[in-house]
Amino acid sequence: MVRSKTTGKVFFAHKDQVTQFEEDKTEEEDAKPVANRRGRRKVVEEDTKTAVVKPQVPVDNRINLNNLTPEGLTQCLPGVGIKTAKEIVELRQSLPGERFTKLDQLQSIKRVDWEEVFATGSVYVE
Repeated sequence: MVRSKTTGKVFFAHKDQVTQFEEDKTEEEDAKPVANRRGRRKVVEEDTKTAVVKPQVPVDNRINLNNLTPEGLTQCLPGVGIKTAKEIVELRQSLPGERFTKLDQLQSIKRVDWEEVFATGSVYVE
């Protein structure tokens, strides 16, 4: 978040814009602080706290097989139709806790090339 010098409004800025504001701040830092009527100097606050840009967390694009419905499985897994997706869900529900614990548990469903699906790294189980 950055505060505009002209309007005083606070807004989100792109990292390229933040470097522009940091260059403007160096010009302001060269100016000496003004003394108030008692002879004390005013404390010049550093605006670096407002110009901090937090890094964005990368989005996890992998698919958790324990949370999907049969329709979701057909959309996410290549070569999986509705009949195979229903078998995957039935297998999941037959397991203790109704959850997959290992990807190897899916090997019992023969219609899918699981080695290829696991090699892409796009699926996981919790």
